[in-house]
Amino acid sequence: MKLLKEEEIISRFEKTLIEIEEKINLNSKSYDSDIIIKIMKEILKIYNSNAMIFIYGAGRSGFIGRCFAQRLMHLGIKSCFISDAVTYRYTENDLLFIISGSGETTSSLAIACKAKEIGGKIILFTGNLDSNIARISDLTLKIEGKSKEKAIFQKTLAPYTSLFDISTLAILDSMGGILMEQLGVSEEYIENHHASIE
Repeated sequence: MKLLKEEEIISRFEKTLIEIEEKINLNSKSYDSDIIIKIMKEILKIYNSNAMIFIYGAGRSGFIGRCFAQRLMHLGIKSCFISDAVTYRYTENDLLFIISGSGETTSSLAIACKAKEIGGKIILFTGNLDSNIARISDLTLKIEGKSKEKAIFQKTLAPYTSLFDISTLAILDSMGGILMEQLGVSEEYIENHHASIE
């Protein structure tokens, strides 16, 4: 175990925050605006048709997905995270979001294939536009970060896949902010949809 001096701890802490900030900033400039517009339209289509948005990701991507599912619920949009205790029946009228840095995660690919077979639309958030999940998705948004396949040889201050995870969360919460405005949702509305026993 390496014992860091206090000034080394603070230096590393600040540099890591800056690295995360720079990656989010990169994603704020490198996204495909046409894809963002199409994703927003798909979400509104689901909302207007009273259908359901399903979300899935493995590992840390799953935690980011759960954050998005919760935010959609706060905004009055029907949503659930696949594999949680309460998972609804997916139909051809529904929308599936997959979060996978590699676009090759075994469980994510299996779920995407099943959704494709059923007929609903698939949206992928990934760092790999050439992946197997990207090939069967209706819309794919590339997110700059670091997938687990690159984690061992691509050195960063933020550990493992954190840059992809945090960037994805920032993008999804930015979409949440747009949805608030489009749906006329107030902070009070969100408060009324927030858990009251926690």
